[in-house]
Amino acid sequence: MVRKLFLFWILLCTVFVWSAPLQYLTRTTPAATSLDTHTGGATTWNAGDNDWTQANIGFSFPFNGSTYTSVYINSNGMLSFNSSNTEYSNEALPYSDEPQSIYPYWDDLHPGGIDAYILFIRATLGAQPIRYETFDSGGPNERFVVSWIDMPECSVYAYIPLLGLTLCTSLTTNKYTFQVVLYKNGDIRFRYPSGGNLANGASATIGTQENTTNYDQYSYNSSSIDQTFDILYTLKPLIAKTSIVISDPVNSTTNPKRIPGATVRYCFQVDNTGLVSATNVVLTEDFTTNNKDKLTYVKSGYVVQDISTSCNCASISNTSGSFSTPTVTINIGTLAGSTSPSTSRGCAYIEATID
Repeated sequence: MVRKLFLFWILLCTVFVWSAPLQYLTRTTPAATSLDTHTGGATTWNAGDNDWTQANIGFSFPFNGSTYTSVYINSNGMLSFNSSNTEYSNEALPYSDEPQSIYPYWDDLHPGGIDAYILFIRATLGAQPIRYETFDSGGPNERFVVSWIDMPECSVYAYIPLLGLTLCTSLTTNKYTFQVVLYKNGDIRFRYPSGGNLANGASATIGTQENTTNYDQYSYNSSSIDQTFDILYTLKPLIAKTSIVISDPVNSTTNPKRIPGATVRYCFQVDNTGLVSATNVVLTEDFTTNNKDKLTYVKSGYVVQDISTSCNCASISNTSGSFSTPTVTINIGTLAGSTSPSTSRGCAYIEATID
């Protein structure tokens, strides 16, 4: 609910949704998964209106090239890694106040319920706590889960001059249920349970922001939530490229040099650390744009292997054939996904001669 800009949006009538490419993550919408049920080990946070808390994740969570062991939780449906934030008025991404942040459902939620004062004694009605917990600690499915269950939303606020406070005096009939899951491997999942109390996303910001340049805005005050799907942000496959000279016309294979006629092997290491499998993984190298060594393509190959073995550019030998075209394509195939970090690796190489 964009409370303080309400009249402004009525005049504009049109809402634009945009995003810039994420650098480390990619979004999919897989079939809905059941909410994690919190146990007695969960932390119950009795949040007030526009409140925040800092929570221990339970493991090192990779995000935007860094790792974090704690996260700030905003009662209004936001997680951030930089600082506490109590902003209730959701905005379009990028949100500059929280460069590295996650938005399962950023809206003007009111976990504190209705504030009422009787003889200056505060009473709270209709409150709902926010719960968070680390599941499968130390196991292959380790994950940190934050849950907003039947979360009320305030509809009427009143300023009480005598107290100098703005109080929520009435709640809407809308109540919102959703979860955000941080997996140990760096994936992020938003859950909106089918049949739950989440009506739509028409007044919320939903998405993920690695920084103010790289972000994905799934929704901003514009679309309903399809409760038959989750929103999953999974790590993109990581590619590392190295090269060695394996032979030359003068020294053969003994300490070969990068001279005309030498054969250079380019080695590509592709790691899938994401939750879902990476299918149809294809590497393409265009030698028409490589002017450094004036290369002529010779052959290429690949092997898919377990993560416990690093790609060895010197000994890799699988050959997929030679090509005469300047653009080389290697189809590695499928790299399986897992909740454990770095579980599937593809090794590929391209050999070329220096003109």
